[in-house]
Amino acid sequence: MDATRPMGGLGLLWQLLRARGRNRADLFYEFMGTSNRMAEDCTYLNCGYWEGTTDYRQAAEALVDLLADAAAIAPGDQVLDAGCGFGDQDAHIARSRRTGRILAVNVTPVQIATAQQSNAAPGVEYRLCPATRIDEPDASFDAVISLEAAFHFDTREDFFREAWRLLKPGGRLAIIDLVPLERDGRLDTGGLRGDFDRWAGQVPPANVYGASRYRDLLRQAGFAEVALRSIRDQVFPGFRRHIKAMARDPQARQRMHPMIRLGLRFADIDPYAASDYLVVTARKPG
Repeated sequence: MDATRPMGGLGLLWQLLRARGRNRADLFYEFMGTSNRMAEDCTYLNCGYWEGTTDYRQAAEALVDLLADAAAIAPGDQVLDAGCGFGDQDAHIARSRRTGRILAVNVTPVQIATAQQSNAAPGVEYRLCPATRIDEPDASFDAVISLEAAFHFDTREDFFREAWRLLKPGGRLAIIDLVPLERDGRLDTGGLRGDFDRWAGQVPPANVYGASRYRDLLRQAGFAEVALRSIRDQVFPGFRRHIKAMARDPQARQRMHPMIRLGLRFADIDPYAASDYLVVTARKPG
């Protein structure tokens, strides 16, 4: 597929229908291609951490730094990044944390190819493979991280088990993830719109749960020191302001996929009203 010519909406619909219930998160990102850029100077796709900035790249890198801090990434560490996107985050972490090795995995060929071309960095390897089945020996990594990707994994629980296998004793897991909000003990899945958004984005039904079950599944996978912290107020309002600004900017609109440009007409609708945004940390005992 030509990364500069993203798949059309009807093409995506046809491919998803043909998938017959199999998770195809790769199709969602192939659909976006490389044209869906949040800023001219990077290929970050994350929502950003907006405290103290209105610049998208700064917010995106602040979120990466928050994740790296949560994982306590130190010089020389061996790091697995599950769901690496276009690789901006891995090049940034390699430079800023002086890691020994980063293995960055993803299921979308266009993203891996772009990462290899645009975000190559010493000690960083980009590999096409799912986050739930990684051909590496047990206890290979000091830290496992995942940024806005684990909701796609088939399943997130399988990823927890794979992360536990791959971490060294005492190794750290850090995830930034979106889940449905829990309100007064009840899960808000966003109704029919939430169901459609999850289907279009290829989020497996098995991953639709809130913070309480998230914590329980990590403990069942063997992790200790499990902590979940919501930062939705530092993320969603700033990201929505950025999207609204893009909707008003003709040059920014031209960077977007045609279907995203269509969606920008409805930029005043809050797509995150029923979503929580979590920083998740845990440790493998040892």
